[in-house]
Amino acid sequence: MARTGALQILDMVLDDGSFRTWDSAPLRSPQVDSVPGYEASLERAARDSGVDESVITGEGRLLGRRVVFIACEFDFLAGSIGIAAAERIVSAIERATAERLPILASPTSGGTRMQEGTIAFLQMVKISAAVAGHKSAGLPYLVYLRHPTTGGVFASWGSLGHVSVAEPRALIGFLGPRVYEALYDAPFPEGVQVSENLARRGMIDGVLPPEGVR
Repeated sequence: MARTGALQILDMVLDDGSFRTWDSAPLRSPQVDSVPGYEASLERAARDSGVDESVITGEGRLLGRRVVFIACEFDFLAGSIGIAAAERIVSAIERATAERLPILASPTSGGTRMQEGTIAFLQMVKISAAVAGHKSAGLPYLVYLRHPTTGGVFASWGSLGHVSVAEPRALIGFLGPRVYEALYDAPFPEGVQVSENLARRGMIDGVLPPEGVR
């Protein structure tokens, strides 16, 4: 199925011209110099996706109300989350909490960034803690899951919404079909990790096309 990009969903949800980025230049991960080809991959991903990291953050207005928007871009290294992307997410959540603003998070990701190893997976703990703090402050945290959302991203901040809905027919789950098939040498059961099935089973609250999120 066709994927909905970060800038595309942003334009669909927020009032025209209201978005203001909160992003500065991404941090340079220590792994950039130690993993062969990683820097070239980052440069190529930025060029091909049109964004400088796998996530964009900022604020805009939704029907005139201020809202913080956090969205992944799958075309940037499969929306994977490493140190730089995680710092961007945590900073946005903490700022939203300080300014008492609601958050709409829209992940789409293959999970944590494999080039950064275990340290990337540990970033999900930091993000989850920031989300918990936001919710404890009595502030809304809403999630719109886009195709696909898997791995540590779904297992952490992708599954913590007060309300969570997903794109139609989106692949949503922790263990993706390719990983399952590699581990068990058997095809993944069809239709299990599809948003409609998750809604039927009470794992998410509903299914909405992108144009319905607003």
